[in-house]
Amino acid sequence: MKILVASSLHPIDDPRVFQKEAVSLAKRHDVHIVAVGAPTCGAEENSKGVSLHPFERRGGKILGTIRAYREILKRVREVRPEVFHFHDPDLVPLGLWLNSVGKCKVIYDIHEDVKKTLMKKRWLPGPLKKPLGWLFGKLEMMAVRRFSAAVVAEPYAMKRFKVPNAVLIRNYFPLFPDTPRSVFDGSRPLRLIYVGSLTETRGVLSLAKALDHIRTPVELVLAGKFHSDDFRSKVLANRSNIRYLGWVPLDKVFDFLHEADIGMNCILPAPSHDEMLGTKVFDYMAARLPIITSNFSVWPEMVEKAGCGLCVDPADPRAIAAAVEELASNPERIASMGEVGRKLFEEKYNWSMEETKLLDLYDSLSENSEAEAGRDE
Repeated sequence: MKILVASSLHPIDDPRVFQKEAVSLAKRHDVHIVAVGAPTCGAEENSKGVSLHPFERRGGKILGTIRAYREILKRVREVRPEVFHFHDPDLVPLGLWLNSVGKCKVIYDIHEDVKKTLMKKRWLPGPLKKPLGWLFGKLEMMAVRRFSAAVVAEPYAMKRFKVPNAVLIRNYFPLFPDTPRSVFDGSRPLRLIYVGSLTETRGVLSLAKALDHIRTPVELVLAGKFHSDDFRSKVLANRSNIRYLGWVPLDKVFDFLHEADIGMNCILPAPSHDEMLGTKVFDYMAARLPIITSNFSVWPEMVEKAGCGLCVDPADPRAIAAAVEELASNPERIASMGEVGRKLFEEKYNWSMEETKLLDLYDSLSENSEAEAGRDE
C-alpha cells in the first residue's frame, strides 16, 4: 500500500514518527512522510526506504498550523495515498475530511492524552482549559470511531479509547544488539544521562541542582532540545559538569547511552504524567543502565520492585543526589541492575514486538481493502 505519514509539529526524523513506525512500514509498503524541518537522518529525499517530504514551519500557533495544513494537503494530492497516518491532534479535522470524502483510509496516532496535556499549557487561559479539554475530547472520540484505526502509544491513554479499532503500540526502543560495556569503578567521574525534552516539568532543573549535592565526581549528559534559551541558561549556568549534546538522532542515542553509568528520569508530577510510561526508561534498559526515576505512576512497580533502579522524589535535588551516591558506592549494584533492565528489555520492552502489531494492523487494512474491491466488482 502507499502510505503518507504526516505531522504538523514533529521533526521529520522524530524517533516514533520516522525511526520506528515509518521505517518499519517501509519493509512492506511504499511509505512517504511529510513533517517539519530538514532531515538530519542522512538523506534529503529518501532514507531507510522512506520518501521524505520536509517543510519549514514558520509563524505562531495559528499561522504555523495553517501553513502546515497547506504543505500536508500538497503532499496528499501528489502522493495520492491509500492510507493517511497522522500524528498530531490539530490534524484531526483534516483526517475527518479525508475520511468523509473517501480519498483514503485514515489512522490517527495518539501519543498522549490531549485532555490532560491541555491542563499544563501555559499559553492557554486557565478558565478555558477544562471546557476546551472536554470539547476536544468529544471531537477526538467521534473522530476515532470514524477512522480506520487509532494507534495509541500509552496504556493510560488507551483507557479513553475502548473501541475495536484502537491498537496499543508502545514507544519502545529498537532491539539493538547487546554489547559489552565498561562498569564504573570510581577511577573516572560517574556519568549520568538524560535523553528527551529539556523542560522544567521533565525534571531537568532538579537534575542540575542535584549535582551540587553529590560528593562523588560526576558528569551529567543532556541529550535533547531546551524549550527556551532562558531555561537553557538557568540549567547550564556555572555548571561545568554538565555536557549538553543537543538533539541526537535515535540511531546515535545508543552510543551515548553506552558511555553512561546511570539513566535519569526524574519527571515532575503533572496531569499528563500521572500514568505516562514515556520512553526513556526503556532506552536505559536497552543500554544496561540502572535507572533513577520518579516515585509516582508506574515507576515504583516497573523499576524499583523489578530491581533495575531506584525511585526518588523528583522535586527534591537532595533525594536525587542521595540515590546517585547510593549507586556510586556500589559498582556491583550498578552492574546487576543494568543486567535486570536489559533482560526486561529483551523479553518485554522492545520495538520488534510493537513493529509486529503495526504491520499486522496494516495487513488487516489491506485485506479489508481487497475485500471491498471484490464486492464492488
